Amino acid sequence: MTVHAQTKEKPKLTKRKMASQQQIIHAAAVCFMLYGLEKATVNDMARELGSTKGRVYHHFASKNEIFFAVYRQAMQFCFDAVEPVLCLPLPADQKLFKMAKAHAIVMMETLPYQRSIRQGVNMYLHGSDSTAERAVLSELIARRNAYEDLYRSVLQQGQVDGSLSVPDVAIAGRAIMGALNSLVDWYRVRPEQGTADQEKIADTLARTVIRGLLA
Repeated sequence: MTVHAQTKEKPKLTKRKMASQQQIIHAAAVCFMLYGLEKATVNDMARELGSTKGRVYHHFASKNEIFFAVYRQAMQFCFDAVEPVLCLPLPADQKLFKMAKAHAIVMMETLPYQRSIRQGVNMYLHGSDSTAERAVLSELIARRNAYEDLYRSVLQQGQVDGSLSVPDVAIAGRAIMGALNSLVDWYRVRPEQGTADQEKIADTLARTVIRGLLA
């Protein structure tokens, strides 16, 4: 009976730990956005949490490790928003529009995460002397490339079904990502702005981005 009771409690502890880690990751993303990657400190994160930095260090060994966690979460938000669109039975032009719109919305909804990583990987990659950290950064860059491949696959589909005019898939893919990701540089959260406003921004941006690729 005792063993059975202990076995039941483990998932609760795991969920609690995961929830605590997620709170730290979110607080870190907010701090990175507010203060910048270099200036944000673990003390800032603890203050944002309303906790002590001991709680932060209980889950993460360093600020770099926290940044990597923020990056992974930022990319996961993107995959979760866009991957379902790939399964839709649509011609490539419609699919690309829905993907671009979903990406724009997730940029706005998870702005602290996306703004944190906008220049983060390149800064860390050139500044890190740790072989382990550089290996993690290479993994994260590969993750980013895998996300961009989702768009390239749809661009290739558009070449086949004739709905898109794509002279160079690689260049078109980078152009789309560059235009969509630039949203985090100019978008500002306003208290009076609602979901409908974000939808309108995302719709306009997506249409503008893909217009030049339509057949």
